Amino acid sequence: MKTTRREFGKVALGSALGAISGKALIGSKAQAQTRAAHASGVYHDGVMQLNQNESARGPGPKTMEAIHNHTTKRVGMGYSPDHVNELRDGIANYYGIGTENVLLATGSTPILRGTVRAFCNESQAFVTPMPTYSTSLQEANRINIPSVELSLDKGLGVDLESLARNADGAGLLYVCNPNNPSGTVHGPDTIEKFVRRVMRDNPEVRIHIDEAYINYTRPGAMETALPLAMEFENVFITRSFSKAHGLAGMRIGYALGQEQTLNKIDQAWGMGDVNMLAAVAALTALEDKEHIAWEAQENAEIRDEVIGFFRERGYEVPDSNTNHIFVNLGMPASKFRAACLEHNILVGRDFPPLEQTHCRISLGSREQMKEAIEVFKKALA
Repeated sequence: MKTTRREFGKVALGSALGAISGKALIGSKAQAQTRAAHASGVYHDGVMQLNQNESARGPGPKTMEAIHNHTTKRVGMGYSPDHVNELRDGIANYYGIGTENVLLATGSTPILRGTVRAFCNESQAFVTPMPTYSTSLQEANRINIPSVELSLDKGLGVDLESLARNADGAGLLYVCNPNNPSGTVHGPDTIEKFVRRVMRDNPEVRIHIDEAYINYTRPGAMETALPLAMEFENVFITRSFSKAHGLAGMRIGYALGQEQTLNKIDQAWGMGDVNMLAAVAALTALEDKEHIAWEAQENAEIRDEVIGFFRERGYEVPDSNTNHIFVNLGMPASKFRAACLEHNILVGRDFPPLEQTHCRISLGSREQMKEAIEVFKKALA
């Protein structure tokens, strides 16, 4: 029997959410699925996970088919064929760049950690907006690298003006575009103006533009900064297969930039070894433009409905360009989180310095969010 996209999404949802850590996140109700629960597509203790930003619908049908077709003794037990090099070639061809301009890693985490180690030291600080994706900041703190944490602007966007002003003497500037958790985005003209200003005034500084959520942006809201990375040695971008492509559990991330810059990141921290099956899945997902377009549209419709729910009740929500929203609830995120968890829904963690007012809510399937809205009504009451 042929499976429709909507039916497939329901099946893939269980798989996507089953890749959660085996340790409790918040209390016993937030534990990972058991293998039996994973197989049946049921959450552990019935908890709906709206605290993760992976696709609620999982990989596309073509990607699932490729995974199934390539799950053989040869791929599972041997080293060949070398699908990892095929993935690197595929990414290079997709963007029209050379393979030397592609750095693969087991997820984005090794790259983000490596960038801090490669370009920052005790006299060259890591500069970042907050709140934003914090892996690089955590690494800086772990190895005692000085950091500068800057506030978002009034609209919860990354304050590029403030970042540029703090570039003097810095080692690395981090820009998550679209930003996590706020979901706000800067368009291509704004990003280009920022990059050219920094490269003119502080040409030794590196700029990292994290485009993990680019597939979820509203039409015309942004463009990739890859041309700037190809023009300036000190600019590079990162992407992930963990979001719209639905492959978070397979751990595939990559950086795009000039060869000498990527080599420094690679040499500063181990990138891990992307496994053969993950490479097959990623290459198929990358080339499946039809599914990504459908995924983006599905997410956009759900996103607008959930944003509308909160705005109709007077809550401030920025126009999100991701698969999550960031709501000013006027109460601590922990309080709202606890109230939702009483009804078996888990929403996002704290995001300092806005944890006393704002909460990030990831977007599930249509069916999930219909159920979640009823819980939100009770939690807000």
